[in-house]
Amino acid sequence: LGIPIIYIIHREIADSPYPTVVTDSENIAKMAAEHFIDRGFQNFAFCGFDSMSWSVQRGRFFAHFVQKMGLKVDCYKQPASRHLRRWENEQVLLAEWLKELPKPVAVMACNDDRGQHIIEACKMVNIKIPEEVAVLGVDNDVLVCDLSEPPLSSMALNTEKAGYDAAELLDKLMHGETMAGQKILVEPTHIVTRR
Repeated sequence: LGIPIIYIIHREIADSPYPTVVTDSENIAKMAAEHFIDRGFQNFAFCGFDSMSWSVQRGRFFAHFVQKMGLKVDCYKQPASRHLRRWENEQVLLAEWLKELPKPVAVMACNDDRGQHIIEACKMVNIKIPEEVAVLGVDNDVLVCDLSEPPLSSMALNTEKAGYDAAELLDKLMHGETMAGQKILVEPTHIVTRR
């Protein structure tokens, strides 16, 4: 169309001439790993969405940082069929996976929605949170986190700053700056610990 554009996505597009806003999966995973390691956990797991590249990235980076400490991460694998991925079916599979994990275990969820899934699956099979399974989400979506029972701890991101940076860049593009693959990172800022 010949107009300024900024992609707001979770993943980088290799060699894209277009500016993008992307989440910093590496530092998100690093902060999560450090949070759990600082609390003395020895067992770790990651639960995400296998079809989402940003989720897969977070899982790989989380495993990398935990493995650097000489520890292991168990990653949940979603079922291949769409039928089994429907929540009423997948919840049973997720609960079985959680039952098999060594306890106590620290589970990084790819985002807050997935964190809430983990909490619901734990409740199905009477797993105590956080005594047996500690869950950390990403995004600090207050509505999702506070509606979870117990409330979900989550990682806050600088999304508001990224929004202002994107608006500033868009203004520059509208005034003649060339689109040259500029990147605006949505970075983790801190962890909001809830009950």
